[in-house]
Amino acid sequence: MNLFSLNALVVAIGSSHAFNTIGTLNIISNHRSDARLPTTLYAGGFGGSTKSKNNKGKAKGGGRLKKKAPPNLFTPEGRMEHIKERIYAADVSPLAKLSLQKLPDGELSLDIDPNAIAVVDNFLGEELITAMRKEAESLLPSMVPSQSTRWDEETQSVVAYEKKGVLSTQIEGGTAGYEKSPRLVEYIVTLTANLSHKLNQILPDDCHLTGDEQTNKLAVCLGDGSYYDKHIDNLGGTSDSGDRRKLTALLYIQPPGSHCGQPAYPHEKVEDDPRGGYFRAYDVPEMGEVTCIAPRGDRLVVFWSDSLVHDVSPSFAPNGHDERRWALTLWFIADKAGKIRATDSQVEERHFGANTGIGKG
Repeated sequence: MNLFSLNALVVAIGSSHAFNTIGTLNIISNHRSDARLPTTLYAGGFGGSTKSKNNKGKAKGGGRLKKKAPPNLFTPEGRMEHIKERIYAADVSPLAKLSLQKLPDGELSLDIDPNAIAVVDNFLGEELITAMRKEAESLLPSMVPSQSTRWDEETQSVVAYEKKGVLSTQIEGGTAGYEKSPRLVEYIVTLTANLSHKLNQILPDDCHLTGDEQTNKLAVCLGDGSYYDKHIDNLGGTSDSGDRRKLTALLYIQPPGSHCGQPAYPHEKVEDDPRGGYFRAYDVPEMGEVTCIAPRGDRLVVFWSDSLVHDVSPSFAPNGHDERRWALTLWFIADKAGKIRATDSQVEERHFGANTGIGKG
């Protein structure tokens, strides 16, 4: 999987050629603002505060609050500013959760919880996520079978294999890449720069992320029982050699309201929906437990690439391509001070068996 610098991705953004192509895209008409702010949910409680109804719409001193103008989603600048605002409105503090970790020498240390997850609903708003879904679907003819790795007992080695019913591609920059999927490129550029900056303010140095480098994958489960094997995205190593992916941000590009009326996270279960495609996080919130996360449209799921064991349950699309599971994954890269966790041997044995190695995302 190739790494991309932000310079490579944004070379077309802001050029007259890129702006001239915007008008040729199938942009949603009847512009309107989705006023709902991102909602962050996580196991152990729900964040946010409530205000008295008596103070609704009032500023200090008794005056009326000035209504914010709706975002301008017709221009690259407007869309990127909108995404930036949503990033800073989202609560990703669960990623800074601490837990006791056993060191190789047997001592205990208080450190960032390797299984911490932040789930943010209504992340980008209905209008933008719908446009991104259309761009993603337009790339389907150029997508190829998605590959992963697993341990092969016969050869006693890690081998590559094609995931069942999963196609993928990497979103690239430059003029050609931007013309194909401008909103996807804008999202990647804005998320890389701003979410890394936001997280670096609350995380210790060894968890810091670079804001100018990333890698990504757009994937679709075709709906014929497509699934992802249990794996850890990054098998471990060092931040200056090998795989440097530190944090995973997974955005579900499903139609808005794709899971209306179903239980809310963290109470979701695979059996809630025959379409499946649930993200399953192991040892969350406690060892031996499994937390299920539905592929709700406009949901962002963020977790540590170098430690969380997870898979995806079989996915089905009984009513056609609209129900296919689309996801855009962005991997943040550890900066020079950041460290990649070595794979815990007990985790490996518990989930994958002794001497089997681990699947890689």
